[in-house]
Order: sequence, then structure tokens, then C-alpha cells
Amino acid sequence: MRLKAVFEGGSRFTVACRSHTITIDQPKDNGGEDLGMTPPEIMASSLASCIGFYVARYCEQAKIDATGLAVSCDWQVGGQPKHMQKFDVQVELPNLPEKRRKAIEKVAESCLIHATLGQSPEVNVSLS
Repeated sequence: MRLKAVFEGGSRFTVACRSHTITIDQPKDNGGEDLGMTPPEIMASSLASCIGFYVARYCEQAKIDATGLAVSCDWQVGGQPKHMQKFDVQVELPNLPEKRRKAIEKVAESCLIHATLGQSPEVNVSLS
């Protein structure tokens, strides 16, 4: 997979992948126009929505009503170098049968983004 982030001026980038685009920006108090989420907000939203997707897919396959499914994500920044050092994710599933709780937890923890964050992926940066 490949995406491209193009600088639009100020603090704003347009990110394109396949046929989709999103705007990334900074809040006004950080020099942006607040026209989109910040990169850390996008990262946290990737984690939350990935977990949500895996849980929803499991519910579909297990015939569990996923009405009301929502995933919230809080994070903390710290450390040296400064980084997103902790994510707290809450999955709300009002119709969760108690006997499926462990399975849902396992599915949530197996999403691609969660698994990636747990493995310290290799990141290579080059200039062209």
C-alpha cells in the first residue's frame, strides 16, 4: 500500500490513498487552521477504528447485534524522545453476550494497528 501527503501551506497536508483524501492540520493555537485532525489524532483514530472493524466483523460472523458499537481512544504523550506512550481504548458494545466477552477482547487486541504498535515496526525515511 502507498499513500502520499502533500503540503498545502501553513500546517495543512492533504493525504491521498487509493481514491480517498483527508486533510491533516493543526489547531489554531498551534499555527494551523484546524481544518482536520492532527497526525497523532489520526494515529489514535486508526487504532480505534481498526479495533472497531475487527469487533464488528466478529459480531457479524457470530450473529451478535453490533448496534451501538463505539470505540473511544485516549492517549498520553511523554518520554524522550517525545512520543505517544500509552493508549487506552474503550469498546462499547451494548448487546455483548457475557459468554463472548473474552472472544471480543481477543479479537480487539488482534487488529492490524494494535499488532503493529506492539511490534515496534521498522520505519525507514529517505529524502529524494
